[in-house]
Amino acid sequence: MHGIYTFVTMARLYKVKTVFLCFGYNALTMITLKKHGKIA
Repeated sequence: MHGIYTFVTMARLYKVKTVFLCFGYNALTMITLKKHGKIA
């Protein structure tokens, strides 16, 4: 009965989780590259 609502909620949570995961990865990469002097 609530399958569609659950699916939509899970899809939204997945999108939010993915955005934070990508942001964290990019931030860590920037820190690493700065540490190695690859970027200014």
